[in-house]
Amino acid sequence: MEEKENASGEVGRCTEHGKKLLYFCRVERLRICSKCAITGSHREHKVVAVEEALSDLKKLLSARLVELEAESLEQTSRLEEIERNTKAAQEEAEVLQQQVREDFAALRSFLDSEEKALMEWIATEKQHTLEELGRLKTECLHRAERLRMLVDPLNAGLQTTNLSDVLKVLNISSDGPSRPCETANDPIVRFQAEKFCGPLQYRVWKKMLQIIQTVPEAYTFDPLTAHPHLEISTNRRAVIPRREALPVVYTDGRFNSCLCVLGAEALSMGRHYWEVTINKKTKWDLGVAYSSVPRHGDVIYKPTRGVWCLTLRDGCRYEACDETDIQLEVQHKPGRIGIYVDYEGGVVSFLDAETMQMLHVFRAHFTDQLLPLYSPCTMEEEAPGDQRLTIFKLNV
Repeated sequence: MEEKENASGEVGRCTEHGKKLLYFCRVERLRICSKCAITGSHREHKVVAVEEALSDLKKLLSARLVELEAESLEQTSRLEEIERNTKAAQEEAEVLQQQVREDFAALRSFLDSEEKALMEWIATEKQHTLEELGRLKTECLHRAERLRMLVDPLNAGLQTTNLSDVLKVLNISSDGPSRPCETANDPIVRFQAEKFCGPLQYRVWKKMLQIIQTVPEAYTFDPLTAHPHLEISTNRRAVIPRREALPVVYTDGRFNSCLCVLGAEALSMGRHYWEVTINKKTKWDLGVAYSSVPRHGDVIYKPTRGVWCLTLRDGCRYEACDETDIQLEVQHKPGRIGIYVDYEGGVVSFLDAETMQMLHVFRAHFTDQLLPLYSPCTMEEEAPGDQRLTIFKLNV
């Protein structure tokens, strides 16, 4: 039986053989004597000198220490990132809350102003109408009183049997001042409520568009960038995939492999929002790209390649094309996709334009001008209905 090293660090002796414990059994991780190693219970085990074992074990300890220090450093770095994100969350949330307050304050101010102006208009029309009706009423009462003054003598004359009295009344009524009934009455006015009727909320909403910074913009396609199998409509707001190539001029700016087309309007500052009608298509690509995006060969949908894109495949598989594709959970299948770009803020957002539900948000730092990127993909042989992509135009 082996003895352990004593508290003073001196090498102990084997309790079975009485020899010094100068060796180390790697199998059972014990100090042993030479006899234990040669003829004893450890003879078939891997045995090394204590010095070698100590050196090897210290190497293991050093390696473990390096691992733990690296892990500790990683946790320290992680903690610093958590602190940064905590501070950023507070700051960004405060900025966002302030922006929300300002935006809603602007809307409330506009609505309050519109309400006040309309109420004052109604009050003014009401006052004018009541004043005119008051004048007509006074005039009518005055005429009625004068008529009564003329009618009373006539009634009295009808009650008498004296011919002279009847003639007298008749003469007085005939020779008197002009009778009120002979004066033309002015038309009786009424409050014209119909002047204020109609779709009030819609009318105000249309005026409100003047103060809203990001309403759907009527962008167009750039036909000179369209793949030969893509047809651009006359108004340049619809793109239709075709089975056969169109007779177009091949230029360096035209896509020759990917069925893509770029937008005609470049984005290099400010906030922009537009919507694309996708109908019931089962596959499409939508997004933005740097104007320098390659036109020849495959286009790689990744932010590091200057492309921020959302795709649909198989009619139900929505993916945000990040460095690693992100599959999205979309409950309501949208018929129109909204795309929002805040250039200075470094944001590209995709929304269900029908419910305004956020689908995905990319964060970026833009270094070049952006162009909208569209792809209706290939013609779907068995797909029902219209296969075009159409840029939505808000008619107001």
